[in-house]
Amino acid sequence: MWAVLIDESAVKFLDSLNKRRSEHIKKDLRLLKESPYPWQGLGDKKEIKGSSKSAFRMRIGNYRAFYVLEENKKTIKITEIMTAEAAHKKYGHV
Repeated sequence: MWAVLIDESAVKFLDSLNKRRSEHIKKDLRLLKESPYPWQGLGDKKEIKGSSKSAFRMRIGNYRAFYVLEENKKTIKITEIMTAEAAHKKYGHV
């Protein structure tokens, strides 16, 4: 099983949402513990091409969570969570 760490900026974003939305996102992020890879497990996940690290995004309704893997430590670091609109403006359609 993988460990999931959430960056401080992602925690702040979750805290800015209403409790119901925040809990829904956290529930879906817990799915990553079983399998963070797009080709395995539950969740709409996609690898981000062109990144020097193992970078991925997970679609959670109208939100996107971006994460990187530290495979040797079996650790997932959630680096950003944002609305789909903000993600598309910042990264294009990922």
